[in-house]
Amino acid sequence: MGFRSFGEEELELLREVIESQELWRGTAGNFAGQFEDAFAEHTGRKYVHAVCSGSCANEAALAAAGVGPGDEVIVTPCSYIASSIAPVALGAIPVFADVDPRLVMLTAETIEAAITPHAKAVVVVHLWGQPAEMDPILDVCRRHNLKLIEDCAQAYDAYYKGRMVGTLGDVACYSLQQSKHITAGEGGLVATDDPEAYERAVLYSNGGMPWYRYGREWLKPEPVGDLPTRGHFAFGHNHRMTELQAAVGLAQLRKIDTFNARRVEIVEAIESELRGVEGVALAHRYPDTQPNYWCYPLRAEPGTAAELAALCREKQDISIGRYQEIHYLEVVYAQMQEQRATSVGYPLPDYVQYKPGLCPGAEEGARHLVPTHTHHAVDPEDMRAHAHAIRLSLEG
Repeated sequence: MGFRSFGEEELELLREVIESQELWRGTAGNFAGQFEDAFAEHTGRKYVHAVCSGSCANEAALAAAGVGPGDEVIVTPCSYIASSIAPVALGAIPVFADVDPRLVMLTAETIEAAITPHAKAVVVVHLWGQPAEMDPILDVCRRHNLKLIEDCAQAYDAYYKGRMVGTLGDVACYSLQQSKHITAGEGGLVATDDPEAYERAVLYSNGGMPWYRYGREWLKPEPVGDLPTRGHFAFGHNHRMTELQAAVGLAQLRKIDTFNARRVEIVEAIESELRGVEGVALAHRYPDTQPNYWCYPLRAEPGTAAELAALCREKQDISIGRYQEIHYLEVVYAQMQEQRATSVGYPLPDYVQYKPGLCPGAEEGARHLVPTHTHHAVDPEDMRAHAHAIRLSLEG
């Protein structure tokens, strides 16, 4: 049998959950609490809160940063859409900044060009598992008093100048969806060193109830007249992680070094086959970074990804990926553009636009990028063969 992402480790912890007869995380938590503590130790962050999906983690991270109605949040147009649509759920306004076309990632320059007096926060996505250039981005955020949220859904255990991503900004969020470095099927994590940010994240994702951990003092509900209250101190969703998710997540975290090593093998197989081949470029890497690739961003150059895909079909009968995530081209943003309001009805200022041509770097990058699988469940030799077929298509 080939490489297995799941096995006896997950089954053992899931069995403990079932035998406990407690699937709900409860207040103190069992596996949910253990998972939070283990992830805090893994990253070096002081506070971690587990939620039911990566998208929920995006929202909770914004709430942790104090984002609210009317605030502008500077976002990338290129990632899974949760990183830009999450502000809408909080009544905030996504403002797209352009990207470096080589990686379709935000830069300090593109962020600064998008700042207005209403900007409250920046969401930087460490796309592909490649860390963003954080020092200049942090400098921009400090000079403009902006909160910085690191979206690390695709970048577990990646490093910038020797520091793990997710430990540089004010708040970080992670996804545990099936394709990620570790998974619980679905799930998410929010991490911070700021106790007040942690408390806001808990309130937002726990129905406004202050079920804090790490020794943080719970707020005490006061009766109204002779009637008791339960203790909902803020608006909040029910985004709690279940014990089943947490058990799988904890088992996966214990295996992350093995998964990371497997991804390195896959990347080495791709790069060894395509290094120096005319017509395709290896992934661009920023200086002083150590990527941990979720997906490997080959680039068709000087031609386009569409041209390379047609050539690969014709010459070797293989399919290659095309990049397709430019958020403001999606129907949901076209609707907001037409209505001149966000999906929850908050009016858009005239200078906020969602239409083709908004971010030329993003659109140019998408024309050339070729996302290539690096998931640890993939056989490195299969990816070597795939890369070799691309090479033969270009050389034949």
